[in-house]
Amino acid sequence: GFARCQIMTEPRTMALLLKVVLFAAVAAQVEAYNVGLRPSLARPMAMPRRSVSVVAKRAPTSALLEGVGERIITGATQGAVGAVVAATLSAFTEPVVNRILVERITVRESIKRLDLEKSRKFFATTLPTNFLKFPLFEAVNCVMMAVAVPDAIKGLVTGFLFTTLTLPVTNYRFCKSMELPVNREALFKAYWPTVLRDVVYGISRNKINTALMLAYPVLNPTVGRAMLLFPTVLLSCIISSPGNELRGYYLQPKEKRMGFSAFFKPKNYIRSTTAGAIIMAISLSIGCLVTAPVQLALAALRATLEFA
Repeated sequence: GFARCQIMTEPRTMALLLKVVLFAAVAAQVEAYNVGLRPSLARPMAMPRRSVSVVAKRAPTSALLEGVGERIITGATQGAVGAVVAATLSAFTEPVVNRILVERITVRESIKRLDLEKSRKFFATTLPTNFLKFPLFEAVNCVMMAVAVPDAIKGLVTGFLFTTLTLPVTNYRFCKSMELPVNREALFKAYWPTVLRDVVYGISRNKINTALMLAYPVLNPTVGRAMLLFPTVLLSCIISSPGNELRGYYLQPKEKRMGFSAFFKPKNYIRSTTAGAIIMAISLSIGCLVTAPVQLALAALRATLEFA
């Protein structure tokens, strides 16, 4: 399982993985990969009830299953370029944010401790874990979209299931970013705070994004999206910060654990939440700006290869 991620530090394996990623990006009609929870809450086109019932009767079960399977397979290849961009940014930002969150140090001190070589090695963790989490989210989200419940419930259940299934991966990344030992206890720490954070973040992000898209419908698809992504992520991180701060409290190493009152001093809470939200918003916005041009370049490369 997780031992495979450690193998990725070998240069040959890393090079092979990058070749596979680039091949998938050229072969697929990739879309921007969004870090964190972002369930699709788009409603299908309204149809008369009679039409829906007729279609449902005519559609064989095997066809429905094939549709689910195709979407899951698509999710495995979709967003290859964005996943690499997100993994690259995470390799540098996650260690900084996690130190501020858990060790309660200043932003300047955390940045001073940033090691480029260690970040390069950490990239070998962020990239494969991105490719583990994204297809899994697509599978869970695909199943939930077929359930006739309100969108808020879909987001709640999707976030709950996704976080439950990927907690070991999330905590594995945390341990690697903080250079902490990886063991069974570490992989399953802070379950409920993580569920709370991710569910609230996912729902908040969708609600805020929808409101901003309705308020600014004519923005440029690439630059405008990145501009809207910054306030969306910033506000979503702030709204979900209680769960994130609780997660940080329970992720502390036992031998260095601060007391509850010391950990949750107002200045510590404000500094950790503000720094984490700003860094996350900047990194995702940059990722959104960078991903689109790379996708266009790869699409052009694909067209050239097909023509040749």
